[in-house]
Amino acid sequence: MHDDIKKIAIIGANKEGMSLLPLLLADKKSCVTLIADSNRDAMLFKLNELGYRLSTKLNIRTTTDLNAIKDIAGLDIIINALQDQATETFLESPEFKDIEKLGTLSTRLLWNVRASEPASGAEPSAAMEQFTLLGSLREIVDAVRLTIDRKELLSVVLKLATESTRAERGSIMLVAPDEGMLRVEIAKGMDEEVVRKIRVPLGEGISGKVALEGKPVLVSGKARGEDYPRLKERSDVKSAMCVPLVVNGEVIGVINVSSSESMHVFTNEDLRFLSSMASLAAEVIQRSNEYERLRIDAAKFTFWKEVDAIMSSSVPMDARLNTVARKLVEFIAGLTCFIYIYNEDRNRLFLRAASIRDSRSICALSLRPGEGIEGSAISAMKETFLVDRTAETNLKRVYFSLPMVSHGTLVGTLNGQVVSAQGISKYQELFLKDITGLIAESVYAHKKAENEKMRSRKIFAVDEAGLEMISGKDPARLATIISATPAAILGAEGSILRVRMEGSLKYQPAATFGLDDKHVREYLMPIERETVMEVMRKKDIVVREFSEEGSPYIRSVLSSPLRAGTDIAGVLTLFNKTSDESFYPCGFSKSDVETFARFVVYAEKSLVNILAGAAAAVEKEHEKEHTTISLFEKKVEIEINRAMRSDRRLTLATVSFVWMADAVAMRKAGFESRFVAYVRKKARTFDVAVRLDKETLAFLFLDTEYNMARLLQSVAEFVVTDAGLSAMFNEGKVEVWYGGASFPRDGKKFSEIFANASTRQKFDINRDYETELNPLTPVVTPEGRGG
Repeated sequence: MHDDIKKIAIIGANKEGMSLLPLLLADKKSCVTLIADSNRDAMLFKLNELGYRLSTKLNIRTTTDLNAIKDIAGLDIIINALQDQATETFLESPEFKDIEKLGTLSTRLLWNVRASEPASGAEPSAAMEQFTLLGSLREIVDAVRLTIDRKELLSVVLKLATESTRAERGSIMLVAPDEGMLRVEIAKGMDEEVVRKIRVPLGEGISGKVALEGKPVLVSGKARGEDYPRLKERSDVKSAMCVPLVVNGEVIGVINVSSSESMHVFTNEDLRFLSSMASLAAEVIQRSNEYERLRIDAAKFTFWKEVDAIMSSSVPMDARLNTVARKLVEFIAGLTCFIYIYNEDRNRLFLRAASIRDSRSICALSLRPGEGIEGSAISAMKETFLVDRTAETNLKRVYFSLPMVSHGTLVGTLNGQVVSAQGISKYQELFLKDITGLIAESVYAHKKAENEKMRSRKIFAVDEAGLEMISGKDPARLATIISATPAAILGAEGSILRVRMEGSLKYQPAATFGLDDKHVREYLMPIERETVMEVMRKKDIVVREFSEEGSPYIRSVLSSPLRAGTDIAGVLTLFNKTSDESFYPCGFSKSDVETFARFVVYAEKSLVNILAGAAAAVEKEHEKEHTTISLFEKKVEIEINRAMRSDRRLTLATVSFVWMADAVAMRKAGFESRFVAYVRKKARTFDVAVRLDKETLAFLFLDTEYNMARLLQSVAEFVVTDAGLSAMFNEGKVEVWYGGASFPRDGKKFSEIFANASTRQKFDINRDYETELNPLTPVVTPEGRGG
């Protein structure tokens, strides 16, 4: 077989495939070697059963096995007369990547052009070529049906335009009415990623000018810069033509062809020919566009109904979006789809759904602004399409990110990649954009409804707790409710309520919630104190967030002043907002702040009861302490008089345990009683031990001044042996201060001895008090601890 004869295989033993045989057999440069169709009931096979067979002289083999095509050596062209999805998938096999594939439309048009060529040795007649070609095009226009593939049609028209004019490059650009610009639909000799990004405003450049004015343009030789500045920069273009595609007086696009050969310059005859061809091709393209729009609109309407049904269901939101993502891949071959939802409070995109089957753990992924093409949508809110330049000539990879915007608000992004031989068409691109809008509407409505529902629940919970607080009288219970309730409602890990008692300048912890973890306490207390100072300065709610690097345990803080009249009587602080969308604490949202402010109103009303109850408790405690001191004073005076009569000595000692704010609970755990019991084991039965106030214990040792050393040694032993106190002491959560005085050396009256004993110094665990003769010498430290 001669090298210039094309070897052809036809897929389709149906009417469409058989109707091509006369045209192909009449061409001496074509050789049909095989007709394949997996349908055993196809027309050709039925005719065989009836005795009507192809002539053996034609040497055409028939088969029901499509794989037989792969065995044909030197195959040049495959004509697909079936054009179904299964056949299209079969033709994507790597074995066919270098073989030209045509449909019935392309075959008719191209072989009609070949039939118009003059016989060998005869002079070509341009008029005859033009007449035959345009006649073939008119037949196509008259016979076009809604089953014709749009991409194939554009490819054939461009191929005819470039081959008929011997152009090296060419493109078909169509007007995008919504943009008012020309977009390249198909191109020859141009990179696909560049093609996808090209937008030409109407009136600019050659293409824009032709589209606006509807008049063809021919540029022969070097272009003039004042007329076509962009073309002048292209030194490789020696000649170019641009003709409009006009239907019913409306320009729907243009056809561009160009040549780099200095010896090949387009003529006015070429321009007239291309214009005539464009006038007929425009009608075919318009019909194809209309069909594509109808098909896409029908698919979009059907899909929207399904999406609406899915999004309106009662299943969780993630499950709905997963179903939508998997539905999308049914419309676009080779699509893998991902849906991110935007959290405006955290300013992040969270991956909530994907078309991949194993997507149970995808919610762990979140993106900040600017991270990847998805994260760029947070600020830019513009669609992105990227074409990957791969070495696989039979595959195209397209990556896209489409912002989901509803009511001017970003609700998420639809992202994906398409890996297929066809890539992604303009209408599929438009389909994705439209569907993105529909999904955005559903997600926006869902988020709005969920936010309203959640807000209503929180407000109801706040009001319910508020009524209980207002009617409550127990200060301790009220303090617990105020600290724990907002943390539970807003999803905070913990909280601290500080209250300033009347006559005091300090805000002391009244109740805490969620401070069991030692590391959390260590990191929280400095941050909480800074926040309280900021609240006092601003006299308003303060919201703070911290990075994971800067604060691994405390990531967010929400704090508010609690007013009693015009004064700030307390501060309520929440920390570490939790979220179902993240493993780690996140920031408090605007909605959280509003809910918190509503709760604070109730807390301020109930604060009056807390302050009144606390004041009464303090007064009662003062009375108790005063009574205790009075009784202790009488006991000491009696012992002083007895010592004076018998010329004996006595020692009065004080021990103070200073607790840090987050270690106050330790004091309430029976610590004093354990300590006094331990000291009594080391002392005599007639020695006296009393509790003077919350922090201070007093001891009276009779007949000696050296029991002070044994007392301090007992303190050292207790600090080491008591598990609870030992941990607190080593962590610096509690300090021990002591003082002592003896009669008659440091005074002869109770007031003198007690004053000296109340001048205390810090206890040193490493000091050996047992061997020291007199540890009573007062040492006043810079802290100036005094009773």
